[in-house]
Order: sequence, then C-alpha cells, then structure tokens
Amino acid sequence: MGRALDAYIAAAGIDAPAALPAQEDDWLPVASPARVNLAAENITSVLWATGYQLDLSFVDIPVLDAWNYPRHIRGVTEQPGLYVVGLPWLTGHYSSIVGGVGVDAEYVAGCVAGRRG
Repeated sequence: MGRALDAYIAAAGIDAPAALPAQEDDWLPVASPARVNLAAENITSVLWATGYQLDLSFVDIPVLDAWNYPRHIRGVTEQPGLYVVGLPWLTGHYSSIVGGVGVDAEYVAGCVAGRRG
C-alpha cells in the first residue's frame, strides 16, 4: 500500500511530508513458558484464541484426531474442562465465521458454567 500511495502522490504532484519510518511490531506476544503447572499457578480457566490459522501444537493431551483437530461433540472435548469454538463445521457451516460462532459459543459457555454437557 505504501508504494502505491507514494506513486500516486508523485504522479499527482502532491507536496506531502516524508513517510514516517516503519515501526517495529509491538503487538507480538512475549515468549511463553514451555509448560505451566495449572494447579500450582491456581489457573482454573484458559481462553486461547488461535486466530484464523489453527495451531494446536501446544495441546499436549490426547484429544486430537488424525487431522490434528480436537475430537468433540458440539465443542465439548473428551478432556474435562477443554472446550473449542470457531472450528469449521463445529455444528454448522456458520461455526467458523465471526457472524455465526456466537451460537456455538453460547452453547459451550453453558457447558463451561455447568448448565449442560
């Protein structure tokens, strides 16, 4: 985008200030520990947002299938306390899109709260 904008400014003869130097990415997370003892750290819940590219390499429990997707029923895995949302076809075609994940999230939130599942 920057080069296209610079080319437009030059072609149009616009007197524009020089571009600011590129900033370093400061949004990247700090290095994570290799392992965390949940009980020792008194951690009872974890919400892990993996973004648009699924990466479950950190999951060191036997809940992944041959394609490295969690085995689940409506987002509830066989591992007590481990739930998933946002996966393609979790319960329907809408499950992995922002506008549709809420249906699955509401169900899973009920399970987490102990109301079902």
